[in-house]
Amino acid sequence: MMVGDLVKGPRSAWIQEWTARQTYLALGNLLTSAALLGVDACPMEGLDVARYDDILGLTANGFGTTNVCALGYRAADDKYADLKKVRFPNDELIEHR
Repeated sequence: MMVGDLVKGPRSAWIQEWTARQTYLALGNLLTSAALLGVDACPMEGLDVARYDDILGLTANGFGTTNVCALGYRAADDKYADLKKVRFPNDELIEHR
């Protein structure tokens, strides 16, 4: 019944989009967990998904990339780590109409 509905049935048209959105729930949990553990994290989009999948051999196994997140620790001698953050005033960034 599940295969008939999700793979061949009416839901098959949007199942790919739904599963991609589910990865963002996991990504949110990953980012929260990384922050709690003091691990630096950088979620990324805008990559060449086809190339990325090819490099990792995902397509051959029926998988595909929806988002990517790099995890790690910054270098102890990172000269930018303690610099003050730059924040622009809202009136320079937001236009109200």
